[in-house]
Amino acid sequence: MNTVTRVARHAAIVWLSSTMIVPITENPWDLSPPAPAGGGKTAQLDRLDEISCSECHEEVVREWASTSHALAWVDELYQEQLEGRRKPAACHGCHIPQPLHGDTFGQRPRPRTEALHFGVSCETCHLDTDGTLLGPHGAENGSHPSRASETLIGAGSNALCAACHGTNIGPVVGLAKDFERSSVAAEGGSCVGCHMAPRPAPTATEPERTVRSHALQTGRDPSFMRRAFEVSVRTTATRTVVVLENRAGHRVPGLLGRDLEFTAEVLGPGGEILGTGELLVNTRAYLPVDEALELPLEARGRSVRLRGVHQDPLSKLALPFLDEELETPPD
Repeated sequence: MNTVTRVARHAAIVWLSSTMIVPITENPWDLSPPAPAGGGKTAQLDRLDEISCSECHEEVVREWASTSHALAWVDELYQEQLEGRRKPAACHGCHIPQPLHGDTFGQRPRPRTEALHFGVSCETCHLDTDGTLLGPHGAENGSHPSRASETLIGAGSNALCAACHGTNIGPVVGLAKDFERSSVAAEGGSCVGCHMAPRPAPTATEPERTVRSHALQTGRDPSFMRRAFEVSVRTTATRTVVVLENRAGHRVPGLLGRDLEFTAEVLGPGGEILGTGELLVNTRAYLPVDEALELPLEARGRSVRLRGVHQDPLSKLALPFLDEELETPPD
């Protein structure tokens, strides 16, 4: 593959070679995306006083309340899809799960019968069978017993996520199965490492400690979606080929109903358009883990203008996530 030079359009990425992109912003994890997960909905913020965790962890609980985890049961699209399903109860375990830790850890989650409106709740991931609250640090406190758990640290957390995300059911794709055999996993990556951004702990007593944001990063955040692709260009005698390589650690997209539309224009010396092409990526024509798709253009020119737009079933608007100009390699 020929080396490509990236024109400085995207401030968060610097192009070093045909096989490496490096984030250079102070905060490559954009925690204030233009399109919050869940389309801006929250899981009954006026009822958060029902969650005892919010007494000490209000900021974390408010982050969680904006996510699809919190909306897993009350989401209108989910409730609509349950109608007419022959066995709707098969979906409940992942949308209103009991605490995952215990003798059944690693098996399909079982549904709970209380506080269904809180979906995937704090207890789902943090409560052990003996009433101890699990976390990555296990800091002592006067509110409840606490213990550090490997299931909430780095790659050890993958099994916790895979309890639900390793399941193929309805519109859900078992992405954890992809991740297990991905290069990201082989390099020591984790679900948490990508989807839960590190940030300072919300306490003055431990200013050096970092925690993970519970405002889960998803493809509905344009800057996060952009990170899923490594983009390059190569040429032949008569054509230009845009190469989109999957760096997400799983197939893209990971949910039925998501469409990613890429459009490309070959530009001449004066910026004139010499050729165009487009590529649609969805769950019917997805980009497999660690593989690449090619967008051929029947022209050669000075550069390629590449745009990407994401249409998500939870968003009324198509969200642009990529708009860059790539110089074509020299002859």
